[in-house]
Amino acid sequence: MEHTKNLEDVEVQRFSAFERFIHWLVAISFLYLFFSGLGIYSPKFSWLLTVLGGKEFSAWLHPIAGIVYSVGVFLMFLKWAKDFILDADDIKWLKGAKHYIKGEEEKLPEAGKYNAGQKLFGWIVFVGSAVFLISGLVMWFPNSFSITLVRLAILLHEIAFIVVGAGFIVHVYMGTIGVPGSLSGIITGKVSALWAASHHPKWFKQIIGRG
Repeated sequence: MEHTKNLEDVEVQRFSAFERFIHWLVAISFLYLFFSGLGIYSPKFSWLLTVLGGKEFSAWLHPIAGIVYSVGVFLMFLKWAKDFILDADDIKWLKGAKHYIKGEEEKLPEAGKYNAGQKLFGWIVFVGSAVFLISGLVMWFPNSFSITLVRLAILLHEIAFIVVGAGFIVHVYMGTIGVPGSLSGIITGKVSALWAASHHPKWFKQIIGRG
C-alpha cells in the first residue's frame, strides 16, 4: 500500500515540449477541419460555419488549416512512426482488446510506451491524413483535374473523414475519461509513476532501468 502511494507521488516524463507542440498543432487544426468540414458537407450542420466565421471564411480557411494539419502529421510521422511498428505482443493485445475496454489490462501483454491501440490509431492518422492531403488538393483546384478524379477525391475525403474522425473520438475518450491520468502527459509532459506502471508497465520498467 505504501509502495503504491509512493508511486502516486512520483512523476515521470512522458512527452517533451516539442512532442506536445506537435500533438496540439494536429489536434487543434483537426478540430477546426472536423467542424468546418461538417458544416461545408451537410446543410444540417451549416450553423457550425456561423460559429467558425461564416461560410466564405470557413471555405477559405479549411484548406489552409488542412495544410497546417498535414505538416503537423508529417512531423508526427517522423517522430513516432518507428515507435508505432506493431510486434507479436501488439497483435495479441489487439486480439484481446476487450480486456482493455473492461479495464483488465493485466490479462494483456505488457504495453510499452504506446499500447497496440494507440499504435493502430497512429497508422490510421498517418494513412488517413495522406488521403486527406491528396484528395483535398484535388478538391481545392478542381479545374485542374477531370470531373471523375474530383468525384473520386470527394468520396475518398469523406471516407477518410469517417475513419479518422471515429478514431479521433475514441482517442479523446480514452485520453480523458477512459483512462484517467492520461491527459496530464500531453499537457504537462508528465504522468504519475503509478499510472505508467499500471498502463504501460514495459515502458515503465525501461525508464527505471529494469527492462
